[in-house]
Amino acid sequence: MSAIQQNIFSALPGLEVPVADVQTALSRMWESPPGTGGQEPEEFRASQMNLILHLGRRASVQEAHDLFMGVLRFARRYPCRIILLCPEEKGRQDTLMTLKVFAECYIGKTRRDRSCCEALILAYPGGSKDFLENQVSILLENDLPTYYWFHRFSTARNAGRYHSFLKTCKRVVYDSGLETDDVSAIEWPHPGRVRDLVYARLLPVRQSIGQFLSTFEPASLCRDLESIEVRHVPEFSAEARVLGQWFRERLADCAARAEEQAPPPPPDTSAEPGASDHPFELRADYSDGRRFHWKADLAAGGGVVEARLERSDMTLPFSVRLLSLEVELAEAFFF
Repeated sequence: MSAIQQNIFSALPGLEVPVADVQTALSRMWESPPGTGGQEPEEFRASQMNLILHLGRRASVQEAHDLFMGVLRFARRYPCRIILLCPEEKGRQDTLMTLKVFAECYIGKTRRDRSCCEALILAYPGGSKDFLENQVSILLENDLPTYYWFHRFSTARNAGRYHSFLKTCKRVVYDSGLETDDVSAIEWPHPGRVRDLVYARLLPVRQSIGQFLSTFEPASLCRDLESIEVRHVPEFSAEARVLGQWFRERLADCAARAEEQAPPPPPDTSAEPGASDHPFELRADYSDGRRFHWKADLAAGGGVVEARLERSDMTLPFSVRLLSLEVELAEAFFF
């Protein structure tokens, strides 16, 4: 396998076992040592789902480690069997699959507040799509729903090739800020099952904006709307794009409810931040002098709304952060 993928497989924790012996290895992993008199870990293995994390060839060793730690934190809340797929160097179809097994039990505030999860880390040769899909079907807990997350594929076409995962999994997620621009070209078998992690982690931002604007009449929010602008630092370019689209769609809903004829203008997304203390901003300006200006420092966790949507100016501070990875996954998977 390639040096990069070898490093990913080696960097992740677990016990390497033959692929054919995986079920035996998992059973032994959950056995209590003889004579200990302890509770069987089996009591806490009530998995709720399967989670397939499929790494592409553009994933780095550090990314793979961080994502693995993130899905383990997710599994503490939602016990699951994790299957992490690492591709080997393209063209080495003669290489056998290599497998690691890993298990973790998380103990909370009380002795009964405990959950256990297991992870299977599978390195597979390039060009073995059909064989990989068949092998993964054997590794799944078949009576549970399966969720699929692909990360940093070389092209959208490569992600779209795994039709079995896209078709059978209950939810498919990806990060549009990390995938190639042509990810939208994928022909999803079930478009309603697909979620963008960028949209999911913006939940607190969407709530912050929506809660403020919900106090105004829909007709007033879209009447005389002149421009929508999102300003941001470069690291938030994906979030700015998704937030601008969401904001325009919500104002379009307001226009439809108010039976307005003119749709909202498209958002202008600029990689030029505003004030240094608020590097992420959304604003809407109206031809009659009204305005809505939401600005935040997402790293510091705070911001302020400055608006004039009625007769007087309003200033309202708020707290907001992007969701952590484990909460972001739950939002994308379940909502």
